[in-house]
Amino acid sequence: MREEKYQNQMQDKRLDGLEKSVNEIKDNHLPHILRQITKTSTDVDWLKRFFWIVATASIGGLIAALLNLLISINK
Repeated sequence: MREEKYQNQMQDKRLDGLEKSVNEIKDNHLPHILRQITKTSTDVDWLKRFFWIVATASIGGLIAALLNLLISINK
């Protein structure tokens, strides 16, 4: 008698279809996405190059300022 009043059969079918779709996405596409995420997160080579450019310019500026100071003191 309770089964006759049960109205969620369509929702159950939709949930079953959704679970199948989620499993298909998880099995097929998720490993590729995870590989791409880890690849981009470890690609910081540009940051290292930028750091060395800034560090070299700063040290060069410091040396030039010290040489300028030494030259101006000796005059």
